[in-house]
Amino acid sequence: MNIGHILIMILAVSVIIPWAVVSSYSMEPTLEVGDLVIITPPSKPCSSLLGHVAIYYSPLYNDYIVHRAIAISNTQECTYTFKGDANPGGADPLSVPYGNVAGVVVFVIPQLGFLSLSYRSFTAALYTLGLVILVVIPAYLLDK
Repeated sequence: MNIGHILIMILAVSVIIPWAVVSSYSMEPTLEVGDLVIITPPSKPCSSLLGHVAIYYSPLYNDYIVHRAIAISNTQECTYTFKGDANPGGADPLSVPYGNVAGVVVFVIPQLGFLSLSYRSFTAALYTLGLVILVVIPAYLLDK
């Protein structure tokens, strides 16, 4: 198996299996920073999401949030109230329409997402690039 096959497999898995990485402490102890979560599309009826951890798009933060659905705000339009398990205050500030729910968490792989989080900092990206240049490429060339 060459490096091209590996890259194709990684791309296929990331497209076929939707996943996200937990990047805050708001869901501890259920989820921790760096956990990789596998998600599945949400199902209707609206009540099927209650009590489950899901990922939704928040226009307020312009980002995806992984929190628990704690209530249905509007049954006619199927909008939810979410809250992080570790958040001592109230629920998230905005109600979330069904269309903004990207998926329901069905499986957690602890700490596997730390590599993904490291790319968010420039220094970590430089270390990773250095690792590829100094270790991976020579190992690949020596293996030929």
